Amino acid sequence: MTSTPVQRVVPPAETKTPEYALDDEGLSNSVNGYPYTNGNGRENVPLLAPMPRLAVPVAPLSRPGTAASDRSGRGILRRIFIDRIGTPSQHLLRPTFPPVSLTTYSPVPVTPMSRWEWVRLAVRQTFSFVVSTFFLACVTMWAFGAEAIMLLPTWLNPPVKPTYDWDDDEHWRKADATVSKEPQFYARQIGMDIENQTVETEDGFHLRMHRVIDPEARPHADGRGGFPVLILHGLFQSSGSFVTSEERSLAFWLAKKKGYQVYLGNTRGVFDMGHHSYSRSDPRFWDWTIRDLAMYDLPAMVDHVCKETGYDKIAFIGHSQGNGLTFISLSLGMVPNLGKKLSVFIALAPAVYAGPLTHGFPFTTLNRLEWPAWRRIFGVLDFIPLMRWAYDYCPPRIFATMGYIMFAFLFQWTDANWLLRRKTKMFRFTPTPVSSASIFWWCGKGGFADRKCTLDDSLERWYDERFPPLSIYYGGRDYLVLCEPLLERLKHKEKDVRVLKVTKLDLSEHCDFYWAAEAVEWAYDSFVDDIERTRPRYPEEEGYVENENEHVDL
Repeated sequence: MTSTPVQRVVPPAETKTPEYALDDEGLSNSVNGYPYTNGNGRENVPLLAPMPRLAVPVAPLSRPGTAASDRSGRGILRRIFIDRIGTPSQHLLRPTFPPVSLTTYSPVPVTPMSRWEWVRLAVRQTFSFVVSTFFLACVTMWAFGAEAIMLLPTWLNPPVKPTYDWDDDEHWRKADATVSKEPQFYARQIGMDIENQTVETEDGFHLRMHRVIDPEARPHADGRGGFPVLILHGLFQSSGSFVTSEERSLAFWLAKKKGYQVYLGNTRGVFDMGHHSYSRSDPRFWDWTIRDLAMYDLPAMVDHVCKETGYDKIAFIGHSQGNGLTFISLSLGMVPNLGKKLSVFIALAPAVYAGPLTHGFPFTTLNRLEWPAWRRIFGVLDFIPLMRWAYDYCPPRIFATMGYIMFAFLFQWTDANWLLRRKTKMFRFTPTPVSSASIFWWCGKGGFADRKCTLDDSLERWYDERFPPLSIYYGGRDYLVLCEPLLERLKHKEKDVRVLKVTKLDLSEHCDFYWAAEAVEWAYDSFVDDIERTRPRYPEEEGYVENENEHVDL
């Protein structure tokens, strides 16, 4: 059976391409997340995470009385956007850039949830809160025990931490007596500032973006500022991860030392951002995975930076999930045209292939859970909400200690390469809210930890010539992701991908590209080299051409 294409309702001056797809039962019930039924009674949904052989999203919410609800009887969040190997290959003809307003994608108003649905949701979420809190407590106690055993030798014989000529330790220890959850606080400590900006995605989510402001920045001869750089965080983190290393923070260093216009992105749900139609207590607000971040969030942020700065291309730096979703976004069937807007793609700890950590606890336990069991344990809103409450109400130093120990246990992080006095600041922005559905995509049955790759590794090709120049950085002590299989694939299958540089930092762990005390010497200078090789020339520079797409490769 083939679904009938759904033509979007658009203003007279615009034309749009029909988008359609089938779910695995032959029917679906929303258009870009909004309930919609066509004239013949059949329900349709656009292919939000297009193929080839990637995830085919199905209806995130079944309304009582709909065909989907009558068939399945599963109600709220009956299924999740997870890869299903047996799904036939289908393609989405994506609308052109830039995205149009959300009203173009809303042929009917959003249907509110009934009282019964709210009651049922409250009961299920209360149960999952108790169970997930117990799970978190067990993991935390296990982590504390493991950390105590590992630290016993250092307690008996404390190591001598290195000192650095550039570090004004006494000054910053006094300054760090106050710890804030606002990135602006850390910018103002070094004479800079950060502007809050809001971006709306095609599917209605509001994203917080931060623009770094250097009061001493001067425009170039054409009136534009320095070349724009967009930086995107990893899972459970936020833009705050790039501003807690004082003047050596990645965001501040690129803006102050090199004159770039630096923008810090945040994915949906971070910094308490909302939605055009849904409240944060609505399960539809949390019904997303990395596929939605790749399809909607990243293009919205890139388009925003291009529009703000007046450049046709920007440099992009992504860490972990921040580059993992970019590899997905740029793949065939997703948003490959986005590659034309990136002068360079700098991937830090590329999250494409799973590392050896996913073979151990708790990943081996979680990847046995299918979605019905997962949602009973972890709910259908944000993942383990106790973490969010602890972030809001727990004293910063206690929260930082607990957060570090838990994540060190789960991801094998250590503070060996950090300035220890920065740790409390670092964990003011870790963890951040993430949807339960998204963590299921990473850790549940059939997800990343189970399949070991974000994309279908059996495909002959993921990318074409639209993929931007790529520079890869990975750590010799990073056990969460593997880079070698990605390098092999790029060498043997992805002939259209131009790899500028591959850098292995033997002493680096998963987050040390921007958290290490010596991150400037280890990585920042190399990032600048990548950006300078691929950016268009400024008008006052030799080699300038009016069409900036014809950049000069130095």
